[in-house]
Amino acid sequence: MPVRRVAIIGAGMGGLAAGVYGQLGGLETTVFEMHDKPGGLCTAWTRQGYTFDGCIHHLAGCREGTPTYRMWEELGAMPRDLLFPPELTQAETPDGKVLTVHADLDRLEAHLLDLAPEDRRLIRRYIRALRAFTGFDLFDVMTGSWREWARLLRQAPTAIRWGRLTMRTFAARFRDPFLRQAMATIQYDWTDTPVVLHLNILAGSVVRRYGFPAGGSLRFAQSIADRYLALGGEIHYRARVEAILVENGRATGVRLADGTEHGADAVISNATPHATLHRLLGGKYLDDRLRASFARPQDEVVMGVHVSFGLARDLSREPHALVLGLPTPVELADRVRDRLDLELFGFDPSLAPPGKGVLKVLLDTTWSYWSELGRDRARYRAEKERLAEAVLRLLEPRFPGIAGQVEVWDVATPLTTERYTGVGPGFAAKPRWGAMLGARPMAVPGVKGLQVVGQSAGGAGIPGCAAMGRNAVRAVG
Repeated sequence: MPVRRVAIIGAGMGGLAAGVYGQLGGLETTVFEMHDKPGGLCTAWTRQGYTFDGCIHHLAGCREGTPTYRMWEELGAMPRDLLFPPELTQAETPDGKVLTVHADLDRLEAHLLDLAPEDRRLIRRYIRALRAFTGFDLFDVMTGSWREWARLLRQAPTAIRWGRLTMRTFAARFRDPFLRQAMATIQYDWTDTPVVLHLNILAGSVVRRYGFPAGGSLRFAQSIADRYLALGGEIHYRARVEAILVENGRATGVRLADGTEHGADAVISNATPHATLHRLLGGKYLDDRLRASFARPQDEVVMGVHVSFGLARDLSREPHALVLGLPTPVELADRVRDRLDLELFGFDPSLAPPGKGVLKVLLDTTWSYWSELGRDRARYRAEKERLAEAVLRLLEPRFPGIAGQVEVWDVATPLTTERYTGVGPGFAAKPRWGAMLGARPMAVPGVKGLQVVGQSAGGAGIPGCAAMGRNAVRAVG
C-alpha cells in the first residue's frame, strides 16, 4: 500500500524532523501538538524580558561540512549564529580550589598538571584520548554514512578502552584529592555517565563541532518548524491526540481529544513509547518483550528541576557552567546535596536585558516527590518558593548580593514538564543500543505503518531524535 498521508504526533525534535523529511519526500504530513509551541523538550520560556532555556547544553553539528551539520541544514536549523564558550565547565570547592575544563587542550593539560603534578601520567593519557576524539563524533555516526562508521572503527581501541569507565571510576584513579572529587562532576555533574560521552563532547567543543545556538533552544526548534511550514506541512497546536486509529493491523490515523478523527496512511508518534503503547493504543499491542521492557517503574528524573533567576547582574565573565561545592550538605527538595550544578548564560546576551544575566540551577529529583506535592496546589507553590529562596542563600557566598539582584525567578518541576510536553511518569524501557547508534525508530508489533521516535524511544540527544524522525519517514514509506 503506497503511503501518501502521514499523521505525526508531537512537534518535538523527532516529530518536526519527520515532518520536514516527509515533505521533502513528497508526502502529505500533518503534525498534532498538544502545546502552543514547537520543540517539545527542546524549549525555553520568557519571564519579564529574560529567557530561561530548558534544553541545550552543547549542540552537536555546529561545524560546517559534518554529517550532523548537513542534517541541520536540511532541517532549516543551519546556518545560524553559534556561540562557543571557552570552557566545558568549572568546578569549585568552598575552600577556593578551582578546576576549569578549558576547551583548549594545551591550556587544559597545563592547568591539570599545575593542579596535580603527581597525576602526570594519567593526565597525559586523558589529553591523548581527547586529541583522538577530535577526529570524529559519535553523533555523526548516527546522522551520517558508512564513512563515519569507518572513522569510528579506526578509533575503536581508544573508545573501547575508555568505554569501560564512568566519570566516577575515572576520577577515582587520580591521586590528588581535589581532582578525585572534581573530575567526577565535569560532565553535567553526571557522575555515572560513560567517560566516552565526556571525551566526545569536550573534544567536539575543542574543534567547535559543539556549541550553543544564539537565542536558545526554542529559537532553534522554531527554525525547524518554520522550514516545515515553508515546505507545505501543517502543525495543529493545542491538538492533543487521544488515540491512534488501527484497522486490520495498520495505523490509519489519529483521534483528538475533541473527538475529531484525522485519517492517514501511516502514523509517526513522538509521544513516549509508554504513552504510545498504553494510552494511544490502549495496551492492545503489548507482547512479552514490550511488557518486560517497560517493567521497571521510573521515578528518578535527571535534571528534573530547573531553578532559574533573571538577575540585574553581568554574568559575561563567569564560566558558562559551574559545579559549586557546598561547605556542608543541605537538604533541598527530596534529598541532601553537597553541591549545585549551575548554568550561567552570560555568554549569550540575547537571553537577558543589556548588562543583566540568567543563572539556572539544575537538580535531580523524583516524580513521586512532586506528584505528592501537586495534590495540594498551595503546598506545591510554597515548596517551589521555598526551594528558590534556599538556592539563593546557597549561592550568596559565591555571588555576593545576588538575593537583591533577582528581578524574576522561576522553578520548573517534572509536573511542569508533564503539563507542557506530555512527558510524565511512566516506565523506563531497556536501552535500545541499536536505536541509539543507528537512530532507528521503534516499531510496534502487530501495527503496520506506525513508528515511535524520540529520546525515550532511544534517540540520543537532539541530533539523535532528529535522525530518528528522518529514518521513521523512510520506514513508513
